[in-house]
Amino acid sequence: MNRREFLKLSAVGAGAALAAEPLLQAQSAGPATPKPTLIGMPISIAPLAHGDLDALFGDMRERAGVTALFPFAYTHEPHRTGVPPSAGYHGGNYGLPHMQYYHDTPLTEADMRAPEFGDVDVLARVIPAAKQHGIAVYPFILEDNARPSTVPHWETLYTVDHHGRRSDRQPGGPCHNNPGYLAFTLGLVEDYVRSYDIGGLMWGSERQSGLLNTLSLSQSSNVDPGRTTCFCDFCQQKGRDRGIDVERARRGFDALEQLVRASRAGQRPRDGFFTATWRLLLAYPEVLAWGSLWVDSRHEFQTAVYRHVKAINPALPVGWHVWHNLSFSPFQRAEEDYTGMTAYADFLRPALYNHVAGERFASFVRGARNTVWGDLPPEAELQVLYQQLDYAGEAPYDRLAATGLSADYVARETRRAVDGVAGDATRIWPGIDIDVPAPPGTSQCTPESVSAAVKAAFRGGAHGIILSRNYTEMKPENLSGAGAALRELGLR
Repeated sequence: MNRREFLKLSAVGAGAALAAEPLLQAQSAGPATPKPTLIGMPISIAPLAHGDLDALFGDMRERAGVTALFPFAYTHEPHRTGVPPSAGYHGGNYGLPHMQYYHDTPLTEADMRAPEFGDVDVLARVIPAAKQHGIAVYPFILEDNARPSTVPHWETLYTVDHHGRRSDRQPGGPCHNNPGYLAFTLGLVEDYVRSYDIGGLMWGSERQSGLLNTLSLSQSSNVDPGRTTCFCDFCQQKGRDRGIDVERARRGFDALEQLVRASRAGQRPRDGFFTATWRLLLAYPEVLAWGSLWVDSRHEFQTAVYRHVKAINPALPVGWHVWHNLSFSPFQRAEEDYTGMTAYADFLRPALYNHVAGERFASFVRGARNTVWGDLPPEAELQVLYQQLDYAGEAPYDRLAATGLSADYVARETRRAVDGVAGDATRIWPGIDIDVPAPPGTSQCTPESVSAAVKAAFRGGAHGIILSRNYTEMKPENLSGAGAALRELGLR
């Protein structure tokens, strides 16, 4: 069995069984092929719930020719909802949960239903209005990085670290091997597909394997090395089924945690950081096996979601947000190969935020120096990463945060993604940075820089773009910069 065939099999739990006839129809239909010049726009829920939709969509169309809306339709995070954080914030489904689609999950209707805007079914309100402006609606489901404290039933669906503690924030999250979480997700996508006239679906997860988190190989340099996940009962059983010694995997992660904590305390290993890290992996190959288990489990989860949607509507596009961390980490690139994603993706949206990339890349460099790259000064580490990632000519470390990455980075990463899916119908719609929040003193967008990034994406072979990350964050003049580039390219 080759990798493509393997990924098309769903290996996880309850609620995943699909009828044979629709499944065969979905497989024979092949991936859907959206229009090559899709111009997408993610957006928080607040302006969609009570705002003037005609004015909103008219502005998007006039400034940038938007053809697809990506609302954060299900979220328990305030910034995606568009409301201030508060102790009583709940979040959830900003459509209406149709409970006949939800089985074998501990979540109740009260858990799922978002109360922030009363009885407004945001999807039912938005879809017909968007259509009047020539805009299709793609619900955007992005896994919550933090467990919603106001929804106690979510707790049993979250990962467990190697000390046996339930996670409540990154680097943890819902466990892809938990059948209750799979059942909820399959119910949610079925609900959206059957209950609303949507243009497609996008799902995302900004996580990576426990091994990379323990080694601080993340754009978030302050990852807790003691929070390696997942060691829940479902993951442990899956590990045993794969022949992994679970206890040795735990001990290996304990040893790596100690190495990282000692490094952060200023203690250099006798033989250097790279050697010490590699030595631990040789002593505990179970750690690598556990990392592979996590990666395979997520891909199997994505495959299950893809197949479930295709069994209902083979023509509906299903795609995935790709975390920005892939722009900085050759290690996560090894986990997330674009070529492998074509088995369960009609489109991919790699986040290519070139301005905020500067501060995020600098943060990655600081975190990686606690382990693998600790033998190098940050300036040298960055140059090694530039060579590995093919980023020649980008800013040096002392100017990285203030300068960001260039439009050429957008073109190169778009081309890498397009080359990765070559030979398949999967479309590449890069996420273009328009005022993604960045700390003071770091690189900021201008109309000219946005225009350059849009042109770079199409120079790299993009089949469309998603202006990112949120309409409510964008300065009007910078959004107009995207529209100017699209007009110049003849794409609107």
